[in-house]
Amino acid sequence: MELRGNNWTVRYREDVLQPDGSVVRRMVRKFVGTKKEYPTRKLARRRADEIVSRVNRPDYRPVRMATFADFVEVWKLQALALRKPSTQKAALVHLRNHLLPALGLLRLDEIGVEPVQVLVTRMAEKGLSRHTVKNVLSTLRSILRSARAWSYLVGDFKVSDLVLPCGRVPAVPRFFTAEQAAAIIAAADFPERAMFAIAAMAGLRPGEVLGLSVDDLDFERRLIHVRRTAYYSRLQTPKSRASMASVPMPSALEKLLREYLRAWQPNPAQLLFATRKGTPICENNVVQRRLWPILDRLGIPRCGMHAFRHTHASLLVASGASPVVAQWQLRHSDVETTLGHYAHVLPGEQRQAVEQVAEQLRPDVTSVTRSEKQPEWIQ
Repeated sequence: MELRGNNWTVRYREDVLQPDGSVVRRMVRKFVGTKKEYPTRKLARRRADEIVSRVNRPDYRPVRMATFADFVEVWKLQALALRKPSTQKAALVHLRNHLLPALGLLRLDEIGVEPVQVLVTRMAEKGLSRHTVKNVLSTLRSILRSARAWSYLVGDFKVSDLVLPCGRVPAVPRFFTAEQAAAIIAAADFPERAMFAIAAMAGLRPGEVLGLSVDDLDFERRLIHVRRTAYYSRLQTPKSRASMASVPMPSALEKLLREYLRAWQPNPAQLLFATRKGTPICENNVVQRRLWPILDRLGIPRCGMHAFRHTHASLLVASGASPVVAQWQLRHSDVETTLGHYAHVLPGEQRQAVEQVAEQLRPDVTSVTRSEKQPEWIQ
């Protein structure tokens, strides 16, 4: 074991399985930790013994070695191909633009803190946000995790050991006022009117709206069952387990949907909204060809269908619904996501609340009058 700069490393011999089945013993150097993590050699030695103990176990078996680029080809066929299309698309972009150019020629066991930090620095120089950098690192860790499970010799790194780019000031998500959302729905023709109404009145995600089938509409119990989502005209499972749930169908939405179904044309998949080929409608086409022209006519800045979901959350909270009710309606895994990212202060709502507080604090209000306005539990 030795200290190289501020990093402790350990060298040991590893049996490596070759493609032809033969075994070759090679010298391997592995990262143990930083000088800050292990101030003394004795502490670093304990950690190094834990790493080396694997090759000294009675059940030890030879490992396989490969370059990152070679293993990625295997990983794409055996693991990535089984993921959702949206996950596949993001991972392939990460590999093509960032991971393969920086790490492709390295062996898997050479991928440690230093080369990954070089990767992070390159991405930061290109102007990538902190959020995007973390997503790329998540793809990298998924690849290395698979390699380790498949008995490849793999390096390791902790995100906490890396210096990530500073976070940017987040953009305020777009949402509509109640009046704007109602005007948009009224200005749309079917089937878009039904799409926008479901998104605004039930709070469904755009893909969930476009993935609905007629069978998902339970008029008897007035429920909408969210079972799938549409992604670029392909059906897949919803975003998370919490997303697969049933949400109430308001009376106004029930009336509008019954009206839409009178002219609805059946299709093989029984989709509520389908193309002439019977496939799910693409969200981008709805936004660019239908939503944006309506927004332009109404003088509302352009945005996507997700703004309806933000509007629904904001109106829920403003109407007095508890945070838990809003969370269940939006089907989030935690209430912080609902309140921190989806519930926005509507115009006039903050002023009304402040006016109510100030009214109770007016010095010219008598104590008798103030006590009359207070709830019984305070008195």
